Amino acid sequence: MQLSLFTNPKTQSRRGDPDTSHDAVADLYTTGTLGRMELVALNLILASPGLTAAELEAEHGFIRGQLQKRISSLIQQGRVFRGEKRKCSFSGRSAYTLFTRSQLKGN
Repeated sequence: MQLSLFTNPKTQSRRGDPDTSHDAVADLYTTGTLGRMELVALNLILASPGLTAAELEAEHGFIRGQLQKRISSLIQQGRVFRGEKRKCSFSGRSAYTLFTRSQLKGN
């Protein structure tokens, strides 16, 4: 699933995600707490947990580094968490995997 700047992030949750995840993303969007690209990044992580930032960008057609600032901001806000450190399949370098809080609790 490729998202762009023009994709409505509210509709990008997976059907299997808990209702609370859908509600939380919708609330963040409607209150304006998160900017549009932060919501895109958050929804990409919800849709593809356990990938590195570079893998997310490559898999979903973003330019390298386009989402990284937004992901860093989401980490600082406590909305996204780093998982294990492993070799990134895109860059070949060591990088952290990315998860939301609910995804980490499920592991």
